[in-house]
Amino acid sequence: MKKHNKRNSMDSVSLPDADKIKKLSDPKFRGSEVNAKAEEIFESYHTKRIGNFDDASKFYEPSEGKMDDDDEEDPEDDFIPKPDPNKKAPSHMRKGIKMGSGYVERRRVFIWIGIALVVLAAALTFLPPVMSSRAEDTKVLFERNIFEDMGMTEFKTYALANYSVYSEESFNSEKKENYRVIELSAHLQNSSPFEVKIPQYKVARIKDKYKDKLCYVTSTHTDKDGAVDGDIIPGFSGVDVKLEIMVNVTDMTDEQLDDCITGLIISTVDMQKKVAGNKYITCLPAFLFVSNNVSVSLAP
Repeated sequence: MKKHNKRNSMDSVSLPDADKIKKLSDPKFRGSEVNAKAEEIFESYHTKRIGNFDDASKFYEPSEGKMDDDDEEDPEDDFIPKPDPNKKAPSHMRKGIKMGSGYVERRRVFIWIGIALVVLAAALTFLPPVMSSRAEDTKVLFERNIFEDMGMTEFKTYALANYSVYSEESFNSEKKENYRVIELSAHLQNSSPFEVKIPQYKVARIKDKYKDKLCYVTSTHTDKDGAVDGDIIPGFSGVDVKLEIMVNVTDMTDEQLDDCITGLIISTVDMQKKVAGNKYITCLPAFLFVSNNVSVSLAP
């Protein structure tokens, strides 16, 4: 037999030829020197080489398993890819904020807050103060003589220039007893931080049957020259104001006069808010629904 090189691997090991083994085992060959020598060789080969081959199979199988383990520990598995410079990181705005039992995107929450702030700013800037009539302070000025300093024609001209005249046809009598001047008290509450300026008031609604009876409505606040300059309400405060209403009471009863006044809706005219320095912006008008508790009559 050839000597096996120590460097030979398991691939060089081969099993004995089965046909030759059968011939060597044949009884007719037993006893001869050749056969005895063959048996000796065979037995030696079988116990040493075959046995070693079996052991090799036994001991090298785990090493093959180890090779599998080595395959599992592929160096490529330890490779850490470099971050893609073109890939955008997750936005913090998309992270959830817990609200109640669920989560809402942070971006949506900020949008809602932004909308709420815009609505609040618009409300503070454009919404008007709240007006309410004060029945206990409303009264008829029975002693008021509108013709004390001027005649009807002159007074009508003055009223058209300074007051909110509702019906020119109502100025159709020269007698002072045919007119009543009502001083209506109202409270204005300004809930914004801006100063409110109200130059004048007007009648926004009146019952149809009294449209030819109402002469005018006006603010009673005047400047040093006697001209009407309206009312001013500071921010976050309330102010009581006086409005003057004149009615032609010809052929009217107490009930009709009372019904005429309590059915009025009065609004502000050209109301503005002072937002910065001397800068004013126009805001929505305020409305006054005259209370049914107001009581007026033709005589004291």
